[in-house]
Amino acid sequence: MYRRLWSYKVKLVIFGFILLFGFMNPTITTLGDQRNRGITNDVYYFAQSTNATFDFLLNSSLITRGEDDLILHFRFVDENDSSLIPDSYIYFNITSASDALIFEKTVPVLISDYVNETVIWSTFNSLSAGTYSVNALANSTTTDVYQLQRSFELTILPTGKVRMFFPQNPSFLYRNESNTVNYAISNIGGSTVTNVTLTNIESSGSLGSVEIYIDVFELELADGETYQANIRFDPDTYLYKKYSFSYSYRTIDVPAVLIIGSSDPLDIIVNPYLDVSNYEMPINATMGETYDISFTIDNDEDNPLFIVPKIDCDELDYDNDDDSNYIKVSSGEHFFIVSAIPITEGVANLRFWIEIEWETITGTNWYSTLMTSIIRTVFIYPVEEISDGMNLYYAYGIIFASMFIGIIYFSRDVIKRLASKGRLDPERQFPEVVYPLDTVILDGSNIAWEEKGLTDKPKISNVEAMINRLSRANFKKIVTVADAALRYQIDNQRRLDKLVKDGAMKMLPARVDGDKFILRLAEEENAMIVSNDMFKEFRETSSWIDQRRIPYTILDGEVYLHPTSAITTKDLRKAEDNEL
Repeated sequence: MYRRLWSYKVKLVIFGFILLFGFMNPTITTLGDQRNRGITNDVYYFAQSTNATFDFLLNSSLITRGEDDLILHFRFVDENDSSLIPDSYIYFNITSASDALIFEKTVPVLISDYVNETVIWSTFNSLSAGTYSVNALANSTTTDVYQLQRSFELTILPTGKVRMFFPQNPSFLYRNESNTVNYAISNIGGSTVTNVTLTNIESSGSLGSVEIYIDVFELELADGETYQANIRFDPDTYLYKKYSFSYSYRTIDVPAVLIIGSSDPLDIIVNPYLDVSNYEMPINATMGETYDISFTIDNDEDNPLFIVPKIDCDELDYDNDDDSNYIKVSSGEHFFIVSAIPITEGVANLRFWIEIEWETITGTNWYSTLMTSIIRTVFIYPVEEISDGMNLYYAYGIIFASMFIGIIYFSRDVIKRLASKGRLDPERQFPEVVYPLDTVILDGSNIAWEEKGLTDKPKISNVEAMINRLSRANFKKIVTVADAALRYQIDNQRRLDKLVKDGAMKMLPARVDGDKFILRLAEEENAMIVSNDMFKEFRETSSWIDQRRIPYTILDGEVYLHPTSAITTKDLRKAEDNEL
């Protein structure tokens, strides 16, 4: 008996020495693990409480209905050094004297601490004169909630006045097809207008013809009333044009006088047949080393076109105004790479988009968006240094070899169990699932509550495991969203704060409906949703939920994704073989 106990102790001591030898190099840290995975469970950062300064101003305290936009100026910074506060949001709304909600919006503070938001004049078209309040709230995961209120007086012109505008401006059309553009004519004044009629059209922009169809009519509009209809456009080539429509009307105050006005300008854009695909934006970068963004463009036009890739990021050195950034794209498919140099370490919010260059009739350049903005959180790491001439890969090799030898020596049963797992019947294994969209939204609160811990609290390890699992799937963009309350319920708050600080999770402001935001974001981003929530109360307005919602199971910390409208890899290969 004593001999067996002694043998067990000897094995334990030898195993300890082997592990100690593997980790004895003081230069080996978890930084390499962070770079490879984007997140780590080995190192945590305590969220420091930040004292902030929140400023909020209006462009004017007197707004005339139908004529003035309301511009809001926000500034939310660290009060000690005026630096940007990570993961900060600003929510604001406009209410009447009776607390009726007129307008609301939530904006993230991503690139600059100065946030300017414009509430356009048409928002106030049907409102009565009086005093209105603007309530603003600034929040982040490291600060208290800051709230300010401002007010403005809405006035109305004494007589009737017509204004014509376009709710969707600019309007993107398709050539060789009939396109309709919605327009609205509003009476922004205080009395009735009559005999409202459209007359002639003026345009400027690039070459190309467009046939326009519009009905001639006579309208009568009461105080604050709006009429909406459509104008038909039939373009025959790709182009950019700016249109203005003339109209005439009379007022009941002075019916004998015919008043002539001009509509707000309408931008018509017909893009050429260019398709952007296979773009790749790494989530990790190293200071001083080239950071590459690659993409493929297929030009289906007969003539070459020019594109301009754009990067907006303070931590990447990239000159958007340099003429060398103009790229000529001839007919056919081409692969391109644009590069930038990281200049500071830390977390960077990168915005990338591509524009097409146009030349108007007057010879001036104008740009149309080819690829809408992609916002990616990039982790920029310092250059690693290995002391005593030891190579990093050699050091990691020692660690893994030492651990492997120690496990073999310490327990043969472990090897047997691993071998038995490897011999599982292939029919029992979960098939790999391929989903039809490359962007996914994670319902962080739902995932955290799926498998509660011993303390009966939601588990942050569920969210970490889900992010790691999806990073191995076919998704190019992963966004994790969670309710503000989760921070006070989670079993490990500092690990949640670490995910937020690294940009792997976004916490919503207080009193924001998480389900509504997730569905709206999934619709805007054309994304899948990982959640076991059925979203039953939203199915009438979002009929696509079943096609995009990915159910899941978390069993002993292991994540299993279930098919939705997706197909398995095995079925996909069968379909490809049948096509051949």
